[in-house]
Amino acid sequence: MPQLDIDLLEDFLFFAFAAFILGFGDEESEENVIERSCEAHLAQHFFSSSKALSGEVRLVATSPAAVILLK
Repeated sequence: MPQLDIDLLEDFLFFAFAAFILGFGDEESEENVIERSCEAHLAQHFFSSSKALSGEVRLVATSPAAVILLK
């Protein structure tokens, strides 16, 4: 029985070392992926909102009521 434990430990260490050498486990963490996608979504929302607001400002500025009030 003790020999089996040593063999399992040796196998584990071999595969852990091989994974370390080959770079397994270097993927992005789930938190980083979520954070980056949230930032991208917020940036896209900001740009679409600013475009919509600039369009509304232009519409209000060119309306007849605004022209009368500005004179």
